[in-house]
Amino acid sequence: MNQQINLYLSEFKVKRDQLTALVMLQLLVGVVAVLVLLSAYNAFTAWQLNGELADLRETLVEESKKTSELDEVLARRSENTELADRLQQAEARLDSRRQIRDFLSETKLGNVIGFSEYFKDLSRASIDGLSITDFSFSEGGAVVSIAGLVIDSAMVPRYVGNIEGGSSPLRTQHFNPSISRADVDSPYFSFQLRTSRE
Repeated sequence: MNQQINLYLSEFKVKRDQLTALVMLQLLVGVVAVLVLLSAYNAFTAWQLNGELADLRETLVEESKKTSELDEVLARRSENTELADRLQQAEARLDSRRQIRDFLSETKLGNVIGFSEYFKDLSRASIDGLSITDFSFSEGGAVVSIAGLVIDSAMVPRYVGNIEGGSSPLRTQHFNPSISRADVDSPYFSFQLRTSRE
């Protein structure tokens, strides 16, 4: 049995919402409300910025007054001959000290830099099982003495090799090692490394 359906009948047609006057009015009211809110926000922002601008102008006026006062004080001081003489003497002392500093920097007077690089090399050369108990530097770092404890006497030459791999003047020093143990049952060896000026 075949049945034919007429798709053009009104009950099969898709109903479309028509744009009524009420919907248009609601859209218009929404757009107007958004525009009013944006205008109010812009007006509030402009009011805030105008207030900040007024404060900044007042600050600028105050700072300008202070600058003018400082200019007047500076002008009065520049006319003071005693102050000008003192300034000239201070500049002469500064120039003299610079000349002395330049002379000392070009002259070899032993270790004028300090021992911070020595300490860096000593700490970087450290080995597990080795501890330094005493150290001393004399004659500008030309004579160095290092004493400590170690759990294995073979670590002392390794420690000296690590020092020679450093960046301070210690790397060029020749150390005379002395290793001993208080008694046979002691777990530690005591060592001393000493350089001498040749």
